[in-house]
Amino acid sequence: MNTEIVARHPEIDDTLRRYVLRRVRSAINQLSTQIKNITVKLDRRTAQQADQRNCVIEIRIDGQAPVIVDSAGPHWLSAIDQAVESAARAVRRQLKHTLHQVTPHLQLLKGQHAS
Repeated sequence: MNTEIVARHPEIDDTLRRYVLRRVRSAINQLSTQIKNITVKLDRRTAQQADQRNCVIEIRIDGQAPVIVDSAGPHWLSAIDQAVESAARAVRRQLKHTLHQVTPHLQLLKGQHAS
């Protein structure tokens, strides 16, 4: 599985990159061996009154639509943590939905072999 971090701001240093990798690996990598690619995009948005840090995580799973989450916060760590947790929940939901679609077919196959 490949994890890519895309950031174009000088304030995003190696320490922050290592933090992103550690958080992504601990929360998402354990969920599926089918995950092929994770892209984390860090961006800084300046709205009219608020300076926001934005974290977008895109997860590619074999044979399924990509999971994309977007989170913003006043600090990098809060935006990253929120995006990672949201992405982990979304991947769990998607995998659970896929499992529910496969399970009835497996039960039918078991029933056919029992006769």
